[in-house]
Amino acid sequence: MTTTAPSPDTGPAICANCGAALEGPFCSACGQSDADLRRPVLSLATDFLDGALAWDGRFLTTMRGLYMRPGRVARDYVDGQRAKYSPPVRIYLIVTLVFFALCAGIGIRPVGIHLTPDAASIRSQDAAQIEARRANWARIDAAIQARGSAPQLDCGVMPGPDEIAADGSLVFARDTGINLSLFRRGSPPEPRSLDAANEACFQRTLDAQGMGWIQPVVVEAIRHPAAYEARAAAIASQAFLLMVAGFALLNLALHPRRPVIDHVVYSLYWNAALVPPVMLILLTLNLGGNSWPALTATGIVALALLVFAALQERGFYGSSWLGTALRLPVLLLGCALSMTAVAIGLVWLGAR
Repeated sequence: MTTTAPSPDTGPAICANCGAALEGPFCSACGQSDADLRRPVLSLATDFLDGALAWDGRFLTTMRGLYMRPGRVARDYVDGQRAKYSPPVRIYLIVTLVFFALCAGIGIRPVGIHLTPDAASIRSQDAAQIEARRANWARIDAAIQARGSAPQLDCGVMPGPDEIAADGSLVFARDTGINLSLFRRGSPPEPRSLDAANEACFQRTLDAQGMGWIQPVVVEAIRHPAAYEARAAAIASQAFLLMVAGFALLNLALHPRRPVIDHVVYSLYWNAALVPPVMLILLTLNLGGNSWPALTATGIVALALLVFAALQERGFYGSSWLGTALRLPVLLLGCALSMTAVAIGLVWLGAR
Protein backbone atom coordinates (compact mmCIF):
# COMPACT_ATOMS: atom_id res chain seq x y z
CA MET A 1 0.00 0.00 0.00
CA THR A 2 1.34 3.39 -0.90
CA THR A 3 0.50 6.89 0.32
CA THR A 4 0.87 10.27 -1.33
CA ALA A 5 3.32 12.55 0.33
CA PRO A 6 1.88 15.87 1.41
CA SER A 7 2.79 18.82 -0.75
CA PRO A 8 5.26 21.31 0.60
CA ASP A 9 3.82 24.16 2.64
CA THR A 10 3.43 27.17 0.41
CA GLY A 11 2.14 29.48 3.12
CA PRO A 12 -1.38 30.82 3.74
CA ALA A 13 -3.53 31.90 0.82
CA ILE A 14 -3.91 35.65 0.38
CA CYS A 15 -7.08 37.55 -0.57
CA ALA A 16 -6.53 39.15 -4.01
CA ASN A 17 -8.77 42.07 -3.06
CA CYS A 18 -7.39 43.30 0.27
CA GLY A 19 -4.29 41.14 0.92
CA ALA A 20 -5.57 39.56 4.16
CA ALA A 21 -4.80 35.91 4.93
CA LEU A 22 -7.56 33.50 3.86
CA GLU A 23 -8.89 30.86 6.27
CA GLY A 24 -11.86 29.67 4.22
CA PRO A 25 -13.74 30.27 0.96
CA PHE A 26 -14.43 33.91 1.91
CA CYS A 27 -12.13 36.63 3.17
CA SER A 28 -12.77 37.45 6.84
CA ALA A 29 -11.67 41.07 6.26
CA CYS A 30 -13.58 42.17 3.13
CA GLY A 31 -15.95 39.26 2.47
CA GLN A 32 -14.84 38.52 -1.11
CA SER A 33 -14.98 34.95 -2.37
CA ASP A 34 -11.65 33.29 -3.18
CA ALA A 35 -13.19 31.72 -6.33
CA ASP A 36 -10.93 32.07 -9.36
CA LEU A 37 -12.48 34.07 -12.21
CA ARG A 38 -10.49 32.07 -14.76
CA ARG A 39 -12.63 28.93 -14.72
CA PRO A 40 -14.91 27.08 -17.19
CA VAL A 41 -17.44 29.21 -19.04
CA LEU A 42 -20.33 27.07 -17.75
CA SER A 43 -19.36 27.92 -14.20
CA LEU A 44 -19.16 31.60 -15.06
CA ALA A 45 -22.60 31.49 -16.67
CA THR A 46 -24.15 30.53 -13.34
CA ASP A 47 -22.99 33.88 -11.95
CA PHE A 48 -25.57 35.51 -14.20
CA LEU A 49 -28.35 33.73 -12.32
CA ASP A 50 -27.10 35.09 -9.02
CA GLY A 51 -28.90 38.43 -8.95
CA ALA A 52 -27.90 39.76 -12.35
CA LEU A 53 -29.90 42.93 -11.83
CA ALA A 54 -29.37 43.34 -8.09
CA TRP A 55 -28.67 46.91 -7.06
CA ASP A 56 -26.18 47.76 -4.35
CA GLY A 57 -23.77 50.51 -3.36
CA ARG A 58 -21.09 49.13 -5.64
CA PHE A 59 -22.93 50.37 -8.74
CA LEU A 60 -21.94 54.01 -8.27
CA THR A 61 -18.42 53.02 -7.26
CA THR A 62 -18.10 50.99 -10.45
CA MET A 63 -19.54 53.69 -12.71
CA ARG A 64 -17.27 56.32 -11.19
CA GLY A 65 -14.27 54.03 -11.60
CA LEU A 66 -15.10 53.37 -15.27
CA TYR A 67 -14.61 57.07 -16.07
CA MET A 68 -12.07 58.15 -13.48
CA ARG A 69 -9.77 55.14 -13.97
CA PRO A 70 -10.30 54.00 -17.59
CA GLY A 71 -9.63 50.30 -18.02
CA ARG A 72 -8.60 49.81 -14.41
CA VAL A 73 -11.97 48.56 -13.12
CA ALA A 74 -11.89 45.65 -15.56
CA ARG A 75 -8.20 45.09 -14.80
CA ASP A 76 -8.85 44.98 -11.04
CA TYR A 77 -11.81 42.68 -11.54
CA VAL A 78 -9.97 40.01 -13.53
CA ASP A 79 -7.01 40.28 -11.14
CA GLY A 80 -9.27 39.29 -8.24
CA GLN A 81 -10.15 42.64 -6.66
CA ARG A 82 -13.89 42.20 -7.15
CA ALA A 83 -15.53 42.96 -3.80
CA LYS A 84 -15.88 46.71 -4.42
CA TYR A 85 -17.23 46.46 -7.99
CA SER A 86 -20.53 45.41 -9.52
CA PRO A 87 -20.03 42.35 -11.74
CA PRO A 88 -19.65 43.22 -15.44
CA VAL A 89 -22.80 41.41 -16.57
CA ARG A 90 -24.86 43.21 -13.96
CA ILE A 91 -23.47 46.67 -14.72
CA TYR A 92 -23.95 46.15 -18.45
CA LEU A 93 -27.56 45.00 -18.09
CA ILE A 94 -28.49 47.84 -15.75
CA VAL A 95 -26.95 50.50 -17.99
CA THR A 96 -28.53 49.15 -21.18
CA LEU A 97 -31.94 48.77 -19.55
CA VAL A 98 -31.78 52.38 -18.36
CA PHE A 99 -30.70 53.41 -21.88
CA PHE A 100 -33.68 51.77 -23.58
CA ALA A 101 -36.07 52.98 -20.87
CA LEU A 102 -34.91 56.56 -21.46
CA CYS A 103 -35.24 56.12 -25.22
CA ALA A 104 -38.79 54.89 -24.80
CA GLY A 105 -39.61 57.65 -22.34
CA ILE A 106 -38.55 60.51 -24.62
CA GLY A 107 -39.77 58.91 -27.83
CA ILE A 108 -36.47 57.89 -29.41
CA ARG A 109 -37.08 54.85 -31.62
CA PRO A 110 -34.27 52.34 -32.27
CA VAL A 111 -35.56 52.08 -35.84
CA GLY A 112 -37.81 54.85 -37.14
CA ILE A 113 -39.87 54.76 -40.34
CA HIS A 114 -40.65 58.00 -42.15
CA LEU A 115 -43.20 58.15 -44.96
CA THR A 116 -43.44 61.42 -46.88
CA PRO A 117 -45.68 63.26 -47.35
CA ASP A 118 -47.16 62.57 -43.95
CA ALA A 119 -50.79 61.76 -43.24
CA ALA A 120 -51.73 65.31 -42.24
CA SER A 121 -50.29 66.76 -45.46
CA ILE A 122 -52.15 64.23 -47.62
CA ARG A 123 -55.48 64.92 -45.97
CA SER A 124 -55.10 68.70 -46.22
CA GLN A 125 -53.59 69.02 -49.72
CA ASP A 126 -55.35 71.10 -52.35
CA ALA A 127 -55.49 70.74 -56.15
CA ALA A 128 -52.34 72.81 -56.69
CA GLN A 129 -50.32 70.69 -54.28
CA ILE A 130 -51.58 67.50 -55.90
CA GLU A 131 -50.57 68.78 -59.33
CA ALA A 132 -47.14 69.78 -58.05
CA ARG A 133 -46.58 66.27 -56.62
CA ARG A 134 -47.62 64.64 -59.88
CA ALA A 135 -45.33 66.90 -61.90
CA ASN A 136 -42.41 66.20 -59.57
CA TRP A 137 -43.00 62.45 -59.81
CA ALA A 138 -43.14 62.66 -63.61
CA ARG A 139 -39.79 64.51 -63.71
CA ILE A 140 -38.09 61.95 -61.50
CA ASP A 141 -39.54 59.06 -63.49
CA ALA A 142 -38.49 60.63 -66.81
CA ALA A 143 -34.93 61.13 -65.53
CA ILE A 144 -34.72 57.49 -64.44
CA GLN A 145 -36.06 56.26 -67.76
CA ALA A 146 -33.53 58.43 -69.62
CA ARG A 147 -30.72 56.68 -67.75
CA GLY A 148 -32.35 53.31 -68.33
CA SER A 149 -31.50 52.32 -64.76
CA ALA A 150 -34.89 51.04 -63.58
CA PRO A 151 -38.39 50.16 -64.74
CA GLN A 152 -41.15 52.76 -64.63
CA LEU A 153 -42.07 53.97 -61.15
CA ASP A 154 -45.72 52.92 -61.21
CA CYS A 155 -46.04 51.16 -57.84
CA GLY A 156 -48.97 52.73 -55.99
CA VAL A 157 -51.79 55.08 -56.89
CA MET A 158 -51.30 58.52 -58.40
CA PRO A 159 -51.08 61.38 -55.87
CA GLY A 160 -54.53 62.80 -55.28
CA PRO A 161 -57.97 61.65 -54.16
CA ASP A 162 -57.12 57.95 -54.62
CA GLU A 163 -54.70 58.19 -51.67
CA ILE A 164 -57.64 58.21 -49.26
CA ALA A 165 -59.78 55.06 -49.24
CA ALA A 166 -63.53 55.02 -48.66
CA ASP A 167 -63.02 54.10 -45.00
CA GLY A 168 -60.66 57.06 -44.47
CA SER A 169 -57.44 55.03 -44.39
CA LEU A 170 -54.47 55.96 -46.56
CA VAL A 171 -53.39 54.20 -49.74
CA PHE A 172 -49.77 54.08 -50.85
CA ALA A 173 -48.97 56.62 -53.58
CA ARG A 174 -46.19 56.15 -56.10
CA ASP A 175 -44.35 59.32 -55.08
CA THR A 176 -44.23 58.36 -51.38
CA GLY A 177 -40.77 58.62 -49.84
CA ILE A 178 -39.71 55.78 -47.53
CA ASN A 179 -36.84 56.45 -45.11
CA LEU A 180 -35.50 54.49 -42.18
CA SER A 181 -33.43 56.08 -39.44
CA LEU A 182 -31.83 54.87 -36.23
CA PHE A 183 -32.51 56.33 -32.79
CA ARG A 184 -34.58 59.34 -33.83
CA ARG A 185 -37.47 60.94 -31.96
CA GLY A 186 -40.99 60.82 -33.29
CA SER A 187 -44.01 58.58 -33.73
CA PRO A 188 -44.66 55.80 -36.24
CA PRO A 189 -46.39 57.08 -39.40
CA GLU A 190 -49.93 56.14 -40.33
CA PRO A 191 -49.91 52.92 -42.37
CA ARG A 192 -50.64 52.85 -46.08
CA SER A 193 -52.56 50.03 -47.74
CA LEU A 194 -50.81 48.17 -50.54
CA ASP A 195 -52.57 45.56 -52.67
CA ALA A 196 -51.01 42.40 -54.09
CA ALA A 197 -50.45 43.93 -57.54
CA ASN A 198 -48.42 46.81 -56.14
CA GLU A 199 -46.51 44.46 -53.83
CA ALA A 200 -45.48 42.48 -56.93
CA CYS A 201 -44.59 45.79 -58.60
CA PHE A 202 -42.16 46.55 -55.77
CA GLN A 203 -40.59 43.13 -56.19
CA ARG A 204 -40.02 43.69 -59.93
CA THR A 205 -38.64 47.20 -59.42
CA LEU A 206 -36.24 46.16 -56.67
CA ASP A 207 -35.17 43.01 -58.53
CA ALA A 208 -34.23 45.18 -61.51
CA GLN A 209 -31.92 47.18 -59.21
CA GLY A 210 -30.41 44.09 -57.59
CA MET A 211 -32.14 44.85 -54.28
CA GLY A 212 -34.93 42.30 -54.27
CA TRP A 213 -33.89 41.10 -50.81
CA ILE A 214 -35.16 44.34 -49.25
CA GLN A 215 -38.71 43.98 -50.61
CA PRO A 216 -40.15 42.43 -47.39
CA VAL A 217 -38.70 45.35 -45.41
CA VAL A 218 -40.27 47.94 -47.73
CA VAL A 219 -43.69 46.29 -47.79
CA GLU A 220 -43.82 45.80 -44.01
CA ALA A 221 -42.71 49.39 -43.40
CA ILE A 222 -45.55 50.64 -45.61
CA ARG A 223 -48.31 48.39 -44.30
CA HIS A 224 -47.46 48.07 -40.59
CA PRO A 225 -44.93 50.75 -39.56
CA ALA A 226 -45.82 50.71 -35.85
CA ALA A 227 -45.52 46.91 -35.59
CA TYR A 228 -42.26 47.04 -37.56
CA GLU A 229 -40.77 49.58 -35.15
CA ALA A 230 -41.97 47.63 -32.10
CA ARG A 231 -40.29 44.42 -33.31
CA ALA A 232 -37.07 46.28 -34.07
CA ALA A 233 -37.11 47.85 -30.59
CA ALA A 234 -37.60 44.43 -28.98
CA ILE A 235 -34.64 43.04 -30.90
CA ALA A 236 -32.36 46.04 -30.27
CA SER A 237 -31.33 45.16 -26.71
CA GLN A 238 -30.43 41.63 -27.80
CA ALA A 239 -28.55 42.91 -30.84
CA PHE A 240 -26.40 45.08 -28.57
CA LEU A 241 -25.01 41.90 -27.01
CA LEU A 242 -23.57 41.05 -30.42
CA MET A 243 -21.49 44.22 -30.20
CA VAL A 244 -20.15 43.05 -26.83
CA ALA A 245 -19.21 39.68 -28.31
CA GLY A 246 -17.68 41.29 -31.40
CA PHE A 247 -15.57 43.65 -29.31
CA ALA A 248 -14.33 40.78 -27.15
CA LEU A 249 -13.37 38.74 -30.22
CA LEU A 250 -11.59 41.71 -31.76
CA ASN A 251 -9.52 42.21 -28.61
CA LEU A 252 -8.81 38.48 -28.53
CA ALA A 253 -7.32 38.82 -32.02
CA LEU A 254 -5.23 41.84 -30.96
CA HIS A 255 -4.14 40.32 -27.63
CA PRO A 256 -4.16 36.54 -28.29
CA ARG A 257 -2.11 35.61 -25.22
CA ARG A 258 -4.71 36.89 -22.79
CA PRO A 259 -7.39 34.51 -21.43
CA VAL A 260 -10.75 34.76 -23.19
CA ILE A 261 -12.53 35.70 -19.97
CA ASP A 262 -10.32 38.80 -19.67
CA HIS A 263 -11.61 40.08 -23.00
CA VAL A 264 -15.23 39.29 -22.09
CA VAL A 265 -15.01 41.20 -18.80
CA TYR A 266 -13.26 44.14 -20.49
CA SER A 267 -15.84 44.21 -23.30
CA LEU A 268 -18.77 44.28 -20.87
CA TYR A 269 -17.30 47.14 -18.84
CA TRP A 270 -16.15 48.98 -21.98
CA ASN A 271 -19.61 48.85 -23.55
CA ALA A 272 -21.28 49.82 -20.28
CA ALA A 273 -19.06 52.91 -20.12
CA LEU A 274 -19.92 53.71 -23.74
CA VAL A 275 -23.71 53.85 -23.25
CA PRO A 276 -24.06 57.16 -21.27
CA PRO A 277 -22.02 59.26 -23.76
CA VAL A 278 -23.91 57.65 -26.66
CA MET A 279 -27.16 58.61 -24.93
CA LEU A 280 -25.83 62.16 -24.59
CA ILE A 281 -25.04 62.28 -28.31
CA LEU A 282 -28.51 60.99 -29.21
CA LEU A 283 -30.20 63.55 -26.98
CA THR A 284 -28.09 66.34 -28.44
CA LEU A 285 -28.84 65.39 -32.04
CA ASN A 286 -32.54 64.77 -31.43
CA LEU A 287 -33.13 67.97 -29.47
CA GLY A 288 -30.70 70.21 -31.32
CA GLY A 289 -31.06 68.75 -34.81
CA ASN A 290 -28.44 69.88 -37.31
CA SER A 291 -27.74 73.18 -35.58
CA TRP A 292 -24.12 74.23 -35.12
CA PRO A 293 -24.26 74.02 -31.30
CA ALA A 294 -25.61 70.46 -31.47
CA LEU A 295 -23.06 69.36 -34.06
CA THR A 296 -20.23 71.02 -32.13
CA ALA A 297 -21.27 69.34 -28.87
CA THR A 298 -21.51 66.00 -30.68
CA GLY A 299 -18.02 66.45 -32.11
CA ILE A 300 -16.59 67.24 -28.68
CA VAL A 301 -18.17 64.14 -27.13
CA ALA A 302 -16.96 61.99 -30.04
CA LEU A 303 -13.41 63.29 -29.63
CA ALA A 304 -13.57 62.65 -25.89
CA LEU A 305 -14.68 59.07 -26.60
CA LEU A 306 -11.68 58.59 -28.86
CA VAL A 307 -9.30 59.68 -26.09
CA PHE A 308 -11.25 57.60 -23.58
CA ALA A 309 -10.91 54.49 -25.77
CA ALA A 310 -7.13 54.97 -25.88
CA LEU A 311 -6.94 55.36 -22.10
CA GLN A 312 -9.04 52.22 -21.62
CA GLU A 313 -6.70 50.21 -23.85
CA ARG A 314 -3.70 51.37 -21.81
CA GLY A 315 -5.45 50.93 -18.48
CA PHE A 316 -6.55 47.34 -19.06
CA TYR A 317 -3.92 45.83 -21.33
CA GLY A 318 -1.00 47.99 -20.23
CA SER A 319 -0.26 48.89 -23.86
CA SER A 320 2.33 51.49 -24.77
CA TRP A 321 1.22 54.67 -26.49
CA LEU A 322 2.63 53.32 -29.75
CA GLY A 323 0.80 50.02 -29.37
CA THR A 324 -2.40 51.85 -28.49
CA ALA A 325 -2.05 54.11 -31.54
CA LEU A 326 -1.63 51.07 -33.79
CA ARG A 327 -4.52 49.09 -32.32
CA LEU A 328 -7.01 51.90 -31.89
CA PRO A 329 -7.87 52.30 -35.62
CA VAL A 330 -8.50 48.55 -35.82
CA LEU A 331 -10.76 48.71 -32.77
CA LEU A 332 -12.69 51.69 -34.12
CA LEU A 333 -13.13 50.01 -37.50
CA GLY A 334 -14.32 46.85 -35.78
CA CYS A 335 -16.81 48.84 -33.69
CA ALA A 336 -18.09 50.60 -36.82
CA LEU A 337 -18.56 47.27 -38.59
CA SER A 338 -20.33 45.83 -35.55
CA MET A 339 -22.69 48.79 -35.40
CA THR A 340 -23.36 48.50 -39.12
CA ALA A 341 -24.15 44.80 -38.75
CA VAL A 342 -26.48 45.55 -35.84
CA ALA A 343 -28.22 48.30 -37.84
CA ILE A 344 -28.74 46.00 -40.84
CA GLY A 345 -29.98 43.27 -38.51
CA LEU A 346 -32.52 45.59 -36.88
CA VAL A 347 -33.79 46.79 -40.27
CA TRP A 348 -34.07 43.26 -41.63
CA LEU A 349 -35.43 41.45 -38.56
CA GLY A 350 -37.99 44.16 -37.90
CA ALA A 351 -39.80 42.99 -41.04
CA ARG A 352 -39.84 39.30 -40.06
